Amino acid sequence: MAVQMQWAVTLLILWLSASLSMSAMPAPGGNTTETPTAASGNPNWQGNGADGSYYRVFDFKLTPDMTTADLDNPSSALSKLITYIVKGAASASQYVSVVNGGGATELQIQIRDDSIFVPGGDAANAQKGFRRTDVLPAIDKSRALTGVTTFHQTIRLDSSAPLVLTHGYLLASIELPSGDHVWDIMAGSDFDSENTAGNPTSNSQTIRVRDLGGNTLYSVSLSYGQAYNFGITVDWSANTLTVYASSGNGALSQVAGPTPNDPKAASANGQGEYHIQLIKFPLPDPNDPVAQRGDVPHKGIQESITQEHVSFSNVFYCDSLPNYKRLSSLIVAAKKCRLPIDSQPGYVYSPITPPTHSSTDSTILPAPYTSSKGLL
Repeated sequence: MAVQMQWAVTLLILWLSASLSMSAMPAPGGNTTETPTAASGNPNWQGNGADGSYYRVFDFKLTPDMTTADLDNPSSALSKLITYIVKGAASASQYVSVVNGGGATELQIQIRDDSIFVPGGDAANAQKGFRRTDVLPAIDKSRALTGVTTFHQTIRLDSSAPLVLTHGYLLASIELPSGDHVWDIMAGSDFDSENTAGNPTSNSQTIRVRDLGGNTLYSVSLSYGQAYNFGITVDWSANTLTVYASSGNGALSQVAGPTPNDPKAASANGQGEYHIQLIKFPLPDPNDPVAQRGDVPHKGIQESITQEHVSFSNVFYCDSLPNYKRLSSLIVAAKKCRLPIDSQPGYVYSPITPPTHSSTDSTILPAPYTSSKGLL
């Protein structure tokens, strides 16, 4: 009887908590009273106003004590947040760095002339068309790529390392084993195999969120020094995408969707990889047959790089549940996991255990997907 009474009290508390949290549910990102971003110097920005039904499952949290050298140390807290780093032949710290400036701690991803990825160590398959560095956060695929999940990232470009916008640049994506992207974030020019003159495309001065078919869902003018905040919701069952965005200190707002995605995205079945990245696409080489120019990982022209990088902060992803499931899910969590309700209304703390393998030791890490498209 005492046990039943205790559960009754627990369920009442959960019901009251859920009722309060459902009374005001703005856009995904973080239920806070402030809206700081990396640009404002506050690393706790979460995109003001998270949906109350969100669980923050994985947080690529950069702390001020993290250093660039940690990227070469398999035992470091930073390395344990990373599944793999796609890079050239040098050590990870030569392409990725931790920057502790006056604002939030940022992860700076750089490309150089030697940023040529060789899948499986097979020189014949070296991706000489790309210049690329990718960081793969250590998400739990079985949870991140099912249900309804939202991927958050703040992206900042630096005028001291400007992008060459006659080229295209891939900045973030969810990549399937096929090489297709469930969604991606692009900047610069679209690749055109006929554009051997290397002219910029009309959208070259923009950052844009695209679906699997390469259709632009949202576009914003590119400005150096500006923090761009993105939250991209994937409903894996309904196969839809919803985009939330803001810049600087602005609260996230819905800017696109829900919109149907290509049917290929529905076949993910928990398979795929989350990339924050800097991939520079080549210009088409007029000496290559037209039919081969589309093989962008292996063909094309790359000029020598002086300095090009992009910075990331506020990288995390959330599970979300329809509001009507909020109470029942809280009850299930309390019964099965005894998970405490977070002090922020609408959030339930969901701890994760990061993987123990290294992001730099290729002998114990699986290589990322290699596909006919070669985008990984």
